[in-house]
Amino acid sequence: MTGLFRAPLSGDILKLASPVFLGMLSQTIFYAVDTVMLGRVGVEALAAAGLGWFVVWIFGSTLTAIEVGAQSLVARRFGEGDWEACGGLLDNTLAFALFFGLLFSLAGCLLASTIFPYLSDDRKVVAYGIDYLKYSFLSLFFFLVIASFRGFFDGLGQTHLFMKVAVVMNISNIFFDYALIFGALGFPRLEVKGAALASLISSFIGAAYFFSLSLRNGFVRRFRYLIKFTFNPAILHSILRLAFPAMVRVFFIMAGLTTFLWIVGQIGSIELAASNILMTLSSFTFLAGYGFAVAAATMISQSLGKGNAALAESYGWEAMKLGLMCMGLLGVIFILFPHMILEIFTDQKIVIEKGDNILILFGVIQFFDAINLILSHALQGAGYTRWVMKVEGLVVWFLFLPAAYIFSTAFGFGLYGAWVSMFLYSLTMGAIMLWKFKGGEWKEMEI
Repeated sequence: MTGLFRAPLSGDILKLASPVFLGMLSQTIFYAVDTVMLGRVGVEALAAAGLGWFVVWIFGSTLTAIEVGAQSLVARRFGEGDWEACGGLLDNTLAFALFFGLLFSLAGCLLASTIFPYLSDDRKVVAYGIDYLKYSFLSLFFFLVIASFRGFFDGLGQTHLFMKVAVVMNISNIFFDYALIFGALGFPRLEVKGAALASLISSFIGAAYFFSLSLRNGFVRRFRYLIKFTFNPAILHSILRLAFPAMVRVFFIMAGLTTFLWIVGQIGSIELAASNILMTLSSFTFLAGYGFAVAAATMISQSLGKGNAALAESYGWEAMKLGLMCMGLLGVIFILFPHMILEIFTDQKIVIEKGDNILILFGVIQFFDAINLILSHALQGAGYTRWVMKVEGLVVWFLFLPAAYIFSTAFGFGLYGAWVSMFLYSLTMGAIMLWKFKGGEWKEMEI
């Protein structure tokens, strides 16, 4: 690359980002397949799965953010050449996953019938949603194990391993979704419950496969993990010191999005179904930038570990430019072809009509989301997790959600007003992350 992009840096970033992109593509298809298939079952099924997925991932994505701390520390220790410290980080991340994964999976499954009735007044949506929550919560344990391995190997720069796991999980999920949602191939027709069971089965397969991959290629011999598997509170504390703010940040995001969907649900089930499709599309745009975000966090932390702050900053800017190009391109496609894209996800004409103009606005949002996504991860890779958490909390709870309620309900702008608040959130977060990364204080962070 020449001109706008710096070839050596872009090459390093693309080498790490490409497997992450392919892995996230498979993971995104994982959820999109649920949406597409349930869109054929009915509006209530689509709305229930959308609400249920966000409830589960309030906890799931919060817990799996442990990988942020693990990745940053592993990358820093790897840059310093301390192999055994890298392995100790994996052992203690897995200990965290085993305990909290089991705790939240079982608690969520048992409390599903208590939680979901608070999320919707539609009896059919509630009935579907309780089934979805029960089995989806059980998947959390396996996703947390996967996140532990992923944080370790992403920190080493071995991003291709998660790509392999995600592909295997996705193939499994497509098969079991089709079989269990529609009752094909001799399986019972379980509809929404079938989608949740498919996720549970495929997440188990993914965790088992990642474990098997970790035993190959001399990784155990070099990094000494799983050999003596000693729980060390000091090591876990060092991981959580970085990961906990990232976990709280993700909680803010997921709780905020769930509250946003609840606000939309008060407008109507059709608006909720349309927003669920847009949330699915957001996972596609997220994957386009997330590979660059992971690459930026890894290269920045490794460069700082080697004492080269200037190189770390260069990697951050290069990742942002590449991510902005990719997510911006998707945004343009959404702006130009909204009707065609919505028809992929549902055959319900009223849902398509509600989502048409919103998808155009959603396309504009992608440009600001790209800056926020990549530079926030760059800052987290440097150890600035607490600052990013504070900003996220303030913007979500004091700007995004109040604006969503005021614009949609108090001012009567409905679904369009709710999504204008999403635009304000993305614009604000993008501007703040750009300002902070440009300031450069993060270069002095010790972890």
